[in-house]
Amino acid sequence: MTPRLFLALAAITVITTVAAVFAVLSQPAVTTLRLVDEPAFPALRENPDAVAKITLTTPEGTITLVRETGDRWAALERYGYPVDRKQVRDLVVALADMRLIERKTAQPERYDRLQVEPPDAEDAQSRLVRLESAEGTVLAEAIIGKQRYRLTGTEPSGTYLRRPDEAQSWLASGGVQIEQAAARWLDAEIVDIAPAAIRQIEIERAGEPGYVAAREEQGGELRLVDLADDEALKEDADLGRLAGALSSVQFEDIKPREQLTWPAQQHSARIETFDGLELTVRLAQIDGEHWATFDARGEAPTPEATSATAPAQSEAAAGGSPGALAAAAAEEERGGSEDGAPVAEGEQESSDQAGNLEEVSLDEPGEQEAEPVDPDQLNQRLRKWAYRIPEHLFNRLSTARSELVREQDGTS
Repeated sequence: MTPRLFLALAAITVITTVAAVFAVLSQPAVTTLRLVDEPAFPALRENPDAVAKITLTTPEGTITLVRETGDRWAALERYGYPVDRKQVRDLVVALADMRLIERKTAQPERYDRLQVEPPDAEDAQSRLVRLESAEGTVLAEAIIGKQRYRLTGTEPSGTYLRRPDEAQSWLASGGVQIEQAAARWLDAEIVDIAPAAIRQIEIERAGEPGYVAAREEQGGELRLVDLADDEALKEDADLGRLAGALSSVQFEDIKPREQLTWPAQQHSARIETFDGLELTVRLAQIDGEHWATFDARGEAPTPEATSATAPAQSEAAAGGSPGALAAAAAEEERGGSEDGAPVAEGEQESSDQAGNLEEVSLDEPGEQEAEPVDPDQLNQRLRKWAYRIPEHLFNRLSTARSELVREQDGTS
């Protein structure tokens, strides 16, 4: 080997070695992933039943939920209307059960990637959650960001969050579902009358002939009353759709009745059940939306009649009473618990010892049989409110007689 070739090879070796060393040194430093495992909200986890006020700040505005008595909650932004207790309980349990897993960014310019930016920032997608006790003690407060789903077998899933007064953001275990519209937190069911429980339905449309559909006995077929000799039901007429219209009726939003100006053009539906309940529904389109009011009257069923028709669900299938309607009103009157008081702190097992919060008593009423309720009590729950209902329900409760009846051609 000539000296010149040797020097050339040596130079190449040196250059290659230097390049390799530079490449290694220029690599990012390897950081060992440090996971933590501690409650995200220790005070809430210790006593979730102490929650008396929940404030949610979302891109759509502020939602304030307050605990009245026992497990009864109300939404301040919706005139104090009752709140869906299950949604409240699910939120409290989810937050109390969350655990911090991994530290994430502390740089404000990166918050929006995790959706943990300040809620009042421009184009913010974060949601601020604050839970307080009756004394005003903050039990939990966090900016809730987006959820991260498991990408590999070792990568944790969970929810990004950040405490408002801290720069550090976190990945926490579990997921939190937060409805951004105030109306979605309300107890959305108005009435629930089993179709077979209905004895008669009378529909009156503005400027059109009214009509009545009725059945002679429980379990019988619903028929159109006063059908003329030259009239017949259309082949696709379905009176069962009328009877089913009052089953699990839910609203989209509410307002006090006095805040709406009702037009002259309005419809009504009057429903009578076999156990004496009479329900009058007034319907109108207001500013392009479909609104209804509900008024109940009649005699309260006796305890003997109630026991004779229990259980409500099976009797409804055979033409029994609208037990779910009575149960809803009774539940509102009872407040969901015997004495209307929150569960004491010492009455539940430590959630840390149990490993989860499935046994938390907050807003979880036990199964109870339907109780007889005076329709006047039911009316007290309904009479203050006007309900925005889905268009399809509005159309069913105001079905025109011409949609059901045709003239016979004289050949049949």
